[in-house]
Amino acid sequence: MDESERDDIRRAPWTVRDMVFGGLAGLGLFGLGLVLASVLVLLGQTVAPTLPSPAVLMPMVFALEAMLILPAWWWGPRKYGGGWQSLGFRVPPALKTLAVFGVGLVVILLINVAWGAIQQDLGLEGQPNVLPLFGEGIRGLLVALFLGGVVAPIAEEVFFRGFLYAGMRDRWGMIWGLVVSSVIFSVVHVVPGVLLPIALIGVVLALAYEMTDSLWLPIALHSALNSLAFIGTYIAQSNPELLGG
Repeated sequence: MDESERDDIRRAPWTVRDMVFGGLAGLGLFGLGLVLASVLVLLGQTVAPTLPSPAVLMPMVFALEAMLILPAWWWGPRKYGGGWQSLGFRVPPALKTLAVFGVGLVVILLINVAWGAIQQDLGLEGQPNVLPLFGEGIRGLLVALFLGGVVAPIAEEVFFRGFLYAGMRDRWGMIWGLVVSSVIFSVVHVVPGVLLPIALIGVVLALAYEMTDSLWLPIALHSALNSLAFIGTYIAQSNPELLGG
C-alpha cells in the first residue's frame, strides 16, 4: 500500500452533519436500550421478586454500549466506504505502539492519582463503585471485566475516537478535534465530579490514536484502565485489611 492509499484510508470523509446525526442516533439507541432494560428488570421482578434490579440492569446497560458502533458505521464506512479501516481498525507499528501504550498508561494513572488528591481536598464526588452491581464474588468480577474491560472500550473508542475525533480532526484540525471529542466523551459519563479527568483521559486516548494511526492502542489503554479499576476495587473489597478496615 503506497502513501496516497494510506492517506485515503486514514481520511474521515463524514461531515459535521453526519457526526451530529450519528451522535443523536447513538444517544437515542442507548436511551432506548435503557428503557428496554428497565422493562425487562420489572418483568423479572414479577417472575422472581427476589432478583436484585441493579445486578440485572448494570450488565445490560454496559452491553448496550455496543450500540454505539452502529451509528459510527452507518454514517461512516457504510455511507462513504473504506470499511472498518476507515474507523481506525488498522495494524499499528509494534514497537511504537508498545512505547506509546506504556507512556499513555502512566499518564492516565497519574491523572487519576492527581485528581483523587484534588477530590479529597475539595470534597468532590467521585465515580460510584459499580462493581457490586455486576454480581458477587469472582463471577461478578469476570462479568465486569468482560463488559467494562472489553465491550465498552471497543464501542466507545469506535464512536468517540474512530468516528467523532477523526471526523472533527479532518474538519477543524487536530487541536479542536481533541478538545471537542474529549469534552463530549466526558459529558456522557454524567458524573460532574470527574468531568475534567475523563476529558483529559479522552485527550490521551485520542493522541494515542493519532500517534499510531490505529484504534487498537486506545482500545487497549481504555481496556487496561477499566480492568485495573475493577480488579483494584475487587481486591480492596475482598481484603479490607489492606486499607486498614
